[in-house]
Amino acid sequence: MNAANPGNINKQYWWIPLISGLTLLFFGIWFLLAPLDSFKSLTIVFGLIISLSGAIEMYIALKNRKVVINYLSFLWGGLLNVILGILLMLNPEAILWIISLVIGFWMIFKGGELIKRAFQLKKSNSTHWKRVLVFGILLIVVAAILLWHPEIIGFTIAIWTSLAFILIGVFRIYLALQFRKMND
Repeated sequence: MNAANPGNINKQYWWIPLISGLTLLFFGIWFLLAPLDSFKSLTIVFGLIISLSGAIEMYIALKNRKVVINYLSFLWGGLLNVILGILLMLNPEAILWIISLVIGFWMIFKGGELIKRAFQLKKSNSTHWKRVLVFGILLIVVAAILLWHPEIIGFTIAIWTSLAFILIGVFRIYLALQFRKMND
């Protein structure tokens, strides 16, 4: 292999973006076909990563307790990560509930602000106050639906993730084929 000739490098390794692209395409299609299951699986993986990082943080804190002044804060932080990760792995639906709760209450707050603004506009004789009132009410209704059905968040996240994976996968496959063609 000649390092000065990037064509040789591309020809030799053209299959790497192909495998990457096919993998992303596979997971993108899987996410699209089973969005809630894939969201739960991703949550379990995130829980595992959080737990492992917490365990490593705890190990480092204990290993260096004689040289780190405030090693207990690292130890407790690591323990908190381990507990959070385990909770996510045991109950992946919890993340849906938490996200939906935060977004839902934020939407209710914003809807309330719009309703208040609508009545302020009415007092100032604005003709737009009814539209603002309707938007505020609609926002609260959508928030209530979201709070009642938190799986909507998981479904939406999984759909957008799947579309991103599919697009990136297709691009990488195209890139691999271009590398291969360029070097023939």
